Amino acid sequence: MKYASAHIPACPGTIKAVNEDFRVFEVPLYQFSGSGDHTLVHIEKAGISTFEAIRRICRELKFNERDVGYAGLKDARGVTRQWLSFEHTNPESFLALNIPKLKVLEVTRHGNKLKRGHLAANRFEVVLREVEAANVPHAQATLQLLARRGVPNWYDTQRFGRRGENPDAGLAILRGDLEAYFKVLLGGAEHEPDAAVREARAAFEEGKLEAALELWPRRANQERAALNAVLRDGPTWKALKKLPQKLKLLQVSSVQSLLFNRVLEARFDEYDRVWDGDICRLPNGADFLVEDAAAEQPRAEALEISPTGPIYGHKFRLAQGREGELEQRIQQEAGLTAEMWDIGRGLSQKGDRRPFRFAASEVASEYDSAERALKLAFTLPKGCYATVLLKEITRGEVPHTGDAD
Repeated sequence: MKYASAHIPACPGTIKAVNEDFRVFEVPLYQFSGSGDHTLVHIEKAGISTFEAIRRICRELKFNERDVGYAGLKDARGVTRQWLSFEHTNPESFLALNIPKLKVLEVTRHGNKLKRGHLAANRFEVVLREVEAANVPHAQATLQLLARRGVPNWYDTQRFGRRGENPDAGLAILRGDLEAYFKVLLGGAEHEPDAAVREARAAFEEGKLEAALELWPRRANQERAALNAVLRDGPTWKALKKLPQKLKLLQVSSVQSLLFNRVLEARFDEYDRVWDGDICRLPNGADFLVEDAAAEQPRAEALEISPTGPIYGHKFRLAQGREGELEQRIQQEAGLTAEMWDIGRGLSQKGDRRPFRFAASEVASEYDSAERALKLAFTLPKGCYATVLLKEITRGEVPHTGDAD
């Protein structure tokens, strides 16, 4: 990852010393009507993921987890507030819940189920600890720079899996190479930090599938299911069908994320500059083709528009000029074509565009010299990673936040 603030000294600090140091608040896309068949539940969770929160609520209320609606995912590390939707349920039953690490803040009704992306933004309150007072001006200078140029809109590492395996798995699906897919999912012992899992992966690589199944820890439900499928059906589409659809969609979409990052990296020095042939995005989400870059650059400098990069797919809109040539080259270097994104099996990707940068709004910072803590607050559009902004400040690794949805 390249940094727009590379010429500014870093402001190192510790993030997420405790859950309360990282707070995320969803900003809904629309106001809920107060009536309808769907119960909307506003929860606050601490130290558990969105999926775990859903699991705990559904266990208490005997509700099917697959029928729960949510606008975005928030991971376990932090205190997060988000909305969930449940159809044909009694709102009062949620107010009576008593679940560890989870609170129900309010309940209302609406006519529709919440779906992924049904949020306008995420509001963050972050505390960096062990920050030296001399470095605080560096953080402030970085925030000023990003306010002027916009924050590079990288997909961050949490998109790519714990071992960075998601894009390799997704590429195998796109290429129809199921043997390679299961090798990615169940092999790769040399990159596995967990000793017990490493032994299971090594056995799989040696072709000892039944031994590998015995070695996989019981907690590894996903891998055990995949290995059982291979034992029954071999490394085939039939075996792949047995795996969770959300896992396969994540793997395929991670290829889109990886290739977008490669395009952004290639034009990083001008990520805030408009080129002839660019497809730029307006604040309302509409895209337009740039025919006169010089005429559009003042709007880009005012953050009114932003050039976009490709979310590859079989129907996505290709840019023209230099940007179009770059997009074609990056896809070709990955060994992909537009047609390969039309996989079928519920995994096809039409494609889209994504701005090369985003604007952080309502930014505030305050330094507590007694606690050596830098308190930051900012709001980001949906689909943008708080970790990217924080890394610009600290230049160090930042724990995953699940903050992009």
